[in-house]
Amino acid sequence: MRIKNGTVYYLSIFFSLLISCHKPRTLFVSLPSSTTHINFENKVENKHLFNILYYLYFYNGGGVATGDINNDGLPDIYFTANSKGHNKLYLNKGNFQFEDITDKAGVAGTADWCTGVTMADINGDGFLDIYVSAVSNKYGLKGHNELFINNGNNTFTEKSKEYGLDFSGFTTQVAFFDYDHDGDLDCYILNQSHHPHQNIVDTINRHKYDSLSGDRFYRNDLNLTGKFTDVSKEAGIYQSNLGYGLGISVGDLNNDGWDDIYIGNDFHENDYYYINNGNGTFTESGARHFKHYSRFSMGNDIADYNNDGQLDVVTVDMLPPDEKTLKTYGSDENPDIYKVKLELNGYQYQYSKNCLQRNNGNGSSFSEIGLMSGVSATDWSWSPLFADFDNDGNKDLFVSSGIVKRPVDLDYVRFVSDLKNKGMDRTDKYDDEAINAMPDGSSHPFLFKGDGKYSFKDLSNEWGTGKMKGYFNGAAYADLDNDGNLDLIISCINAPAVILRNNAPKKNYLSIAFKGDHLNSSGIGCKAYLFQKGTMQYQQLMLTRGFESACEPRLHFGLDSLANVDSLLIVWPDQKYQVLRNITANKQVVVKQSDASGVFDYNKYFPPKQEIFEDISKQVGLAWRHKENDFVDFNVQYLIPHEESTRGPKIAVGDVNKDGLDDFYVCGAKGQPGALMIQQKNGTFLPSDTALFNHFAICEDVDARFFDANGDGNLDLWVVSGGNEMPANDISNADRLYINDGTGHFSISLSSIPQLYENKSCIAVADIDKDGDSDVFVGFLSDPHKYGVPQSSYLYLNDGKGKFEVASNKIMNLLKLGMVTAASFTDVNNDGWPDLVVAGEWMSVKVFINNKGTFTEMDIPQSTGLWQSLYTADVNGDGYPDILAGNWGHNTKLWAGKNGPCKLYVRDFDNNGSFEQIMCYTIDGKEYPFLAKDELERPLPVLKKAYLHYSDVAGKTVQYIFYDLFKDYIELKAETLSSSCFINDGKGNLPAGQAGFNRIDLPDELQLAPVMSFVPYYDKPETFLASGNFYGVTPYEGRYDALLPTLFSFGRNGQRPAELATVPNLDGEMRDAKWLNYAGGKKILVLARNNNELVFLKPKS
Repeated sequence: MRIKNGTVYYLSIFFSLLISCHKPRTLFVSLPSSTTHINFENKVENKHLFNILYYLYFYNGGGVATGDINNDGLPDIYFTANSKGHNKLYLNKGNFQFEDITDKAGVAGTADWCTGVTMADINGDGFLDIYVSAVSNKYGLKGHNELFINNGNNTFTEKSKEYGLDFSGFTTQVAFFDYDHDGDLDCYILNQSHHPHQNIVDTINRHKYDSLSGDRFYRNDLNLTGKFTDVSKEAGIYQSNLGYGLGISVGDLNNDGWDDIYIGNDFHENDYYYINNGNGTFTESGARHFKHYSRFSMGNDIADYNNDGQLDVVTVDMLPPDEKTLKTYGSDENPDIYKVKLELNGYQYQYSKNCLQRNNGNGSSFSEIGLMSGVSATDWSWSPLFADFDNDGNKDLFVSSGIVKRPVDLDYVRFVSDLKNKGMDRTDKYDDEAINAMPDGSSHPFLFKGDGKYSFKDLSNEWGTGKMKGYFNGAAYADLDNDGNLDLIISCINAPAVILRNNAPKKNYLSIAFKGDHLNSSGIGCKAYLFQKGTMQYQQLMLTRGFESACEPRLHFGLDSLANVDSLLIVWPDQKYQVLRNITANKQVVVKQSDASGVFDYNKYFPPKQEIFEDISKQVGLAWRHKENDFVDFNVQYLIPHEESTRGPKIAVGDVNKDGLDDFYVCGAKGQPGALMIQQKNGTFLPSDTALFNHFAICEDVDARFFDANGDGNLDLWVVSGGNEMPANDISNADRLYINDGTGHFSISLSSIPQLYENKSCIAVADIDKDGDSDVFVGFLSDPHKYGVPQSSYLYLNDGKGKFEVASNKIMNLLKLGMVTAASFTDVNNDGWPDLVVAGEWMSVKVFINNKGTFTEMDIPQSTGLWQSLYTADVNGDGYPDILAGNWGHNTKLWAGKNGPCKLYVRDFDNNGSFEQIMCYTIDGKEYPFLAKDELERPLPVLKKAYLHYSDVAGKTVQYIFYDLFKDYIELKAETLSSSCFINDGKGNLPAGQAGFNRIDLPDELQLAPVMSFVPYYDKPETFLASGNFYGVTPYEGRYDALLPTLFSFGRNGQRPAELATVPNLDGEMRDAKWLNYAGGKKILVLARNNNELVFLKPKS
């Protein structure tokens, strides 16, 4: 039998298709150069005196720009190279076929070392020009930034000098936008420093001028002088060598109609946030709006990732996602150096991780939620890009990653240090040895699918980039074949550029291009608000994105299955606007400025968030401020998870003088007396009995409660002492009972209460035996030298006359209860007897059921956590009290990417008389230490002897690292980090041995940081205000500062509560919140913040 050649060919195609049907289809497919004819490769070669040892940005790579240079409807591609004359311009011929027209176009470039690139119509003639950035005037590098003006015939003429944009220095990238609304494109030039002799200097040096490293801002005066004018100083732009500028993005972050600038700075310098004042000037305002930044900020992007009409910011850093690389990575700073940078040099908080800065509303503040969102760790990262790659209507996130050599590998750092100690750094072969010893830093591009809310899921493998390996730098997206899917273009070092074709399953889309009337022909800065089926998407057209790169001047919206767009609102940079209605999907719409009119009212469409409270702190006029004492817990216990000495201040409220107005006691830190504040008829407060409380300033107040201790009808005051500073049995840990004389004045009664000189945390009061007096539970937190060892708490019984004694364990067994942080009495089973709910760190939520004066302990199953607060109330109106419990939250390295319990192992591991704590997290059933080798060795030098290299322990489990030392330990765990509500099952008779509660997570907003306080909203019994944040952690863990006080509410059926509102512009470490009956028959809320002023809030009607 004979088969013709043609038949063989078609059969082979058939069988290949049949086989491919059984392979999962990835979203992106890398196209070979044989298909695309794109053969660009950014080759970087080490040279004597010019390599990574001399130029720290030697492996940063080049950029990519996409745009339609010949107006044929197909986006073309330009690549920059780190070598003279090797930039490339590829003309898109359709169907992923490209032609290299670099030479005939005249755009190869003359600079020795090119970096970023942007395509923009700079002269307004309707054709995209190309601006190429360069590093020059150092290391023998020659050249300057070049501007290639499009001649309209696929050729270009270099005119940077003629246009006044021939800057020669250390440029990373530029951004073009119309900052003054005059209809043309102005230019920000982002430059990089090159390690000045003094690396970390005072931030006052930002105002010094540097001719090579300082950023520049140029106003477009082409219509006046034919040039761009340097207005950097007048505009308020820093021009110093402190800035290691690697990322720039532009957008209207505060929704006032004027475009702002976000600058990402590497190393010690903060990122810059320039707010456009609308008068030709900017004000750098980062410290007022951002709570922390990436430490090694690389590229960045601005986009509304969660479809709330607010532009958000992402910056990328170098945090590795895998345990092996992570534990050899030199990342965050020594706490002592970090403290100097903050307090003496004036820098802000920075942490080595990607930061996703969520806009809390018109740029009022930003909450950094990268860990909770799942995008904080993408290794040595360069170019982040927000875009809807699968057309489902939600923005996804792409991040390029990888470096040729990894200079921060700790084994390598030690190797180089040894070479220098031997004097080899002065030899000819030092460079070769040092570079050859530097480990490879290859990685893969990351692709995260966004859910349109809080979370992203790493789908790099499913979407086609997870198996790639290399050094991926600049990147851009464009719909290269106009099929309605965004494709990706990535520049690589020492490897061919990558073209990723998007094979997304067919979903609907809308593409929008703009035609401006004036010199801004592409409509850069235009905003598009797309409304469909009650939802909204928002994008602003900006070119420069990611790292050293720029995307084509059109917007792409995924529509999922929607065939039509209800309406499309377009706002132009000059504030004119237009509305298009009932737009059919799957096409490109060209919007013309000539059709726009009017003036868009930003105040109407983007009003400040409706405030639920009015801040009346100035009206109250109280000058008292909590002053945390200077104590570092980590200097005593090196391995504890966080500080325990900063838990104050708490507040006790009561009408102590019976005038109908609530007074309050606010707890003081060690060395600061607590204060009794008596409310006056005019709504102000005056301190009382100051001499009495000053006498006990040696104590640190951790909680307090007003109640009638001696049955005389007056409110007395019990103040709990603790803190983590003093050792157990120190007299400063004594509790105090102050007796009210009936007029609101107090005297001390030390003999009335048993004195247990331990580190305590909380107090709860109830008549547990129905004898007509108030009994007291006091929770004990931790031994200041033995964190993790379970402590005994105590119940104090009142004799009816204000004399208290410790209850026997037969009444309530509290021996070795745990590390208690919060407690509350409530009648769980509605039998008329107060039960006790207790929670703490590394504890389950426990319920002690009152059996007519004796108690039975019950644990809520699978509830171990790092609990910080409790509040008991009937949240769903079914008549049974439920439990609100504040936990550590999800925005933490303990949660991100982990899929098992956190654990704490406690013992004297090296038998030297001191206890150590080994905290672990679980990944795929294996337990890894949270801290790295250096931190573990600080109290355990035995490990240094056992493991000479960081790689010896990198990626190893805690059981492997501690081998035969891992025995006879105390094992604690936290099965959940979610702040939660435990819904009472309402059955009345609780199951034997366990409490009848069902746990539900509180809203995502309440998982952004530890929740330290709950308080009900004054007139809505099912609505609560939660607050928190916690700063007492190491730089590696990073401050928890993302949580604004948040109002949330339950439904009658106990379903997961919904977030209602946040309290804007109120930051700090919230520790307590209490309602006061206020002058004039009103209610006000007082919020207590650690190391800060009190805040007084009045509800708005």
